[in-house]
Formats: sequence, C-alpha cells, structure tokens
Amino acid sequence: MNDEQQFICFLEPTREEMPDDPTETEAQAARDHFAYYKELHARGTLVLAGRTQQAPHIGIMVFEAKDMETAKRIVENDPAIVAGIFRARIQPYRVALLQGRD
Repeated sequence: MNDEQQFICFLEPTREEMPDDPTETEAQAARDHFAYYKELHARGTLVLAGRTQQAPHIGIMVFEAKDMETAKRIVENDPAIVAGIFRARIQPYRVALLQGRD
C-alpha cells in the first residue's frame, strides 16, 4: 500500500433480483465492472473487492485515491455505475489488519 488515502465503496444492485437473475444488459455491465476492477487492481489502486454470496447483495471495494474527489471519480467511472445497475456509497477508510502484511 502507498501513501494515498483509503476509501471503502459499498455497492448495491438497483434491481434486487439482478445478481441472481440478470438481464443480458446487466450481465454485460457486470462483466465490464469486473474488468474495470481488474484494471484498478493491476494499477495498484484496488486493495480488495468482493460481494456477499446471498441476499441481501452487497459488494465492497477498498481502494486508494489522492482525495475524496478522486475517489468519487473512480467509482463514477465504474461501468456498472454508468449503466445504472449498482448504486454506490463511498466513505474514507483505513485497513488496520491485512492477511499476509505486517
């Protein structure tokens, strides 16, 4: 991890049934979302990401950004947010313990 600030983003589907029964449009947006997160991870921006495996469906991503404005831009550029299949809430965050790190 670097010296940038950390943020947590909570993601919820805008249609409750979407994770279990996506339309083709939603499925494509979800694939694009995952590709975007892989890109963030490769750049060293994304610390971790995942989602619950049953309802209520909540996803999280912990990531690093210079400031809240930059963090908002990162989230707003998520293809799933652009497509309107997820809504997001961002808060400042700090990882205290991480497996494999001192």
